Amino acid sequence: MLEVAIVGGGLCGLALANTLQHANRSFALFEARDRLGGRILTRKDAAGTPVDLGPTWFWPDTQPRIARLIADLGLETRAQQEDGTHLMQVEPGGKPSPLSQPDFHGGARRVAGGMDGLVQALAARLPAAGVHLTHALTALRDRGTHVELHFSEPNGERFVLARRVVLALPPRLVEEHVRFDPPLAPRVREAMRDAPTWMAAQAKLVTRYTRAFWREQGLSGTAFTRYPGAVLAETWDASEAGEAGVLGAFLALPAALRDSFGAGLPMLTASHLAQLFGPAAQGGDSLYQDWAQEPHTCSTLDQTPPLLHPDYANRDLRLSHWRDKLYFGGTETAAYGAGYMEGALEAAGRIQRDLTLDWAEAA
Repeated sequence: MLEVAIVGGGLCGLALANTLQHANRSFALFEARDRLGGRILTRKDAAGTPVDLGPTWFWPDTQPRIARLIADLGLETRAQQEDGTHLMQVEPGGKPSPLSQPDFHGGARRVAGGMDGLVQALAARLPAAGVHLTHALTALRDRGTHVELHFSEPNGERFVLARRVVLALPPRLVEEHVRFDPPLAPRVREAMRDAPTWMAAQAKLVTRYTRAFWREQGLSGTAFTRYPGAVLAETWDASEAGEAGVLGAFLALPAALRDSFGAGLPMLTASHLAQLFGPAAQGGDSLYQDWAQEPHTCSTLDQTPPLLHPDYANRDLRLSHWRDKLYFGGTETAAYGAGYMEGALEAAGRIQRDLTLDWAEAA
């Protein structure tokens, strides 16, 4: 029987698994996708250059945990490109105006080669036999001395027994897809529903060009649109050091509208890039990731995103349940940095401390 079953192979689950491995505790990590990383997703573009379609930045001045982890892993980082004029477009088809705001990204840094380097470095420290991909959790049963986990996996259904379970998953996804026996208290289910999954309804576009033509115009690549019906909400220079030009962008269109445009969406995004940066912006090769289409990221409730940064302050998601056998993790449960990679590490640290305390009291 496992001491700990960690469900969710994103940053929180990977970080916790690393601490348990270091402490020589019996654990296994289960992930529904066929890859680790969760919302951290790095793909290679047409030229073979890695680009981030999930989290791109971290902020060392306000996010000490992620900054320390990246440094400890020996990963190279670089500042977000800010040189040049930023742009703001305030009306449909209107000419963008210069935006005077230096260091708009607030000291943000990127991991050279993409954030997946962080995932691969953490995964490399784990025993291969303890990591199980394509395992989607469907049910949990409290058996008194342990918990019975039910997974759906390619060969059918699998049952796993563990003394403790950590759900390093977005709470809304757990509430929507996982059966609990006995049921969780109504206030806990409500807390799970009230925790929007960070960036779940967002879509990201990364477009590569033969050269960074915007720099030739004295532009930084950073642009914003602030009008109803805009296709793109924000762009930035996503180029790797020494590489040809790459622009990143968040889409402004809501998930349902993106889906309805279907095959016409690339034309719309290229047209909007051209409005911001000129005709040369229409000729790039793009990679696109719509997180609202990811069943292991976006719940039904998440299809309508919050207007403001969510309040992730519910204490019920930071307490243990089922007599210290069940813990909620993931960035949405963090007391600090919730929604960011910093929050994922904060949650992992909290659970590690709680588990250590439980083991000490049981000894």
